[in-house]
Amino acid sequence: MKMQSIAWCILAAMLCSCASTTTVKQTWKAPDYQGGPLTKLAVLAIHDRNEIRRGFENRLSNELKDRGVSTVRSYELLSLSEINQDKQAAAERLRAAGADAIVIVRLVDLANFYRETRPGRERYAEVITGYEPGYWYDYYSVSYMSMNPTYGNLKQKLSLQTSVFDLKTAKRIWSGLTETSLTEKMDRVAEMDPIVAKAVAAMRNEGVVP
Repeated sequence: MKMQSIAWCILAAMLCSCASTTTVKQTWKAPDYQGGPLTKLAVLAIHDRNEIRRGFENRLSNELKDRGVSTVRSYELLSLSEINQDKQAAAERLRAAGADAIVIVRLVDLANFYRETRPGRERYAEVITGYEPGYWYDYYSVSYMSMNPTYGNLKQKLSLQTSVFDLKTAKRIWSGLTETSLTEKMDRVAEMDPIVAKAVAAMRNEGVVP
């Protein structure tokens, strides 16, 4: 294998192994909210895969506990279908467990971008411009002879909304939107940590949690 091709392979592997980038795109806080930082929160991640739900709720709980917040993991008390069947009963059960408000994480958007690249020369022609438009077969034969391997890369842009609601009034107190760029070789479980950290940091910056 030529050194140039090896270099391309190494670069592609390095790019795929880079950490994700998570940014807070926007936040909102209820203008009439007069309460101080919340210290008793239930956490809920809306996802049909239980391992994803538990992963986010565990990380939210741990991140909030580090800030002095008492938390209730909703998956330990209620399934998503139970919450859907009777929202009032679900709220009462979470309040009975010690929560005054609830943090909900949900998927807003997931966009996929796929790109293929072919390292090496794309074309060759015996003219100064490097491109000769005269005969289709010459163009085809050069392309056929230089069919190098292609390398594909799938990137995803993940948008999640984190919202805080008062369990007594059911009103929204705060919400924030995060956007995360991922590649196909990243560990999706490990990437939960920076997403949760960014969301909780935004909540702290606006006085929602200690």
